[in-house]
Amino acid sequence: MTVPDRVLDAGRFPTRAKWLVVGALVVLWAPARYVAIPEIWSLLDRAEVLGAAATSGTPSAAAGDGAYTAAYAVSLAPAVTGVLLHLLWRVRHTAEERFPTPVLLALAALVTCQVASVAAGWGDPYTGSALEEELEGAGISLWARGAVERGWYVGYAGLALGAAALAFAFTRPPRHQPRWILALVPVAVAVPWAALAGPYL
Repeated sequence: MTVPDRVLDAGRFPTRAKWLVVGALVVLWAPARYVAIPEIWSLLDRAEVLGAAATSGTPSAAAGDGAYTAAYAVSLAPAVTGVLLHLLWRVRHTAEERFPTPVLLALAALVTCQVASVAAGWGDPYTGSALEEELEGAGISLWARGAVERGWYVGYAGLALGAAALAFAFTRPPRHQPRWILALVPVAVAVPWAALAGPYL
């Protein structure tokens, strides 16, 4: 049995429980994609600290920077939370130890939320709407649309670089892996945010 197989240990669940878990994750994905994420976009549009574009009309340039950064952070939040959860687990456990069921289910839920975030950036395949049209349909103000759209798309680059950083970290000796993760993942997340910000920084 490989280390990932031992850590995940999917065999701990009987067949019926596996289907229940899969069903629960599907049920989680749908409201995350079609309810929670549009509501988050609306919150970014209305937040006073980000300029309250929905009500103020012409927020400052600094507010645009904040909206871009907030959208980028939210688009990556499930993945970053999952990495932090893994690091907290590794404080007292080795890389070969099996995740307890609550930790495994929490990670599965975070992965599901991250997939919903990525799917939101693709738009709606049923209507053919792109992200910009999705934002318009959610009632996001014209000012906020550009910042949120760029932040969400740049999140893809952050995910890709973060995944590459994790993949490299996991090739290191197990006792050094947390240090590599702490060193590489923040850089992998920060570089796309700064390099691809366009007019927002």
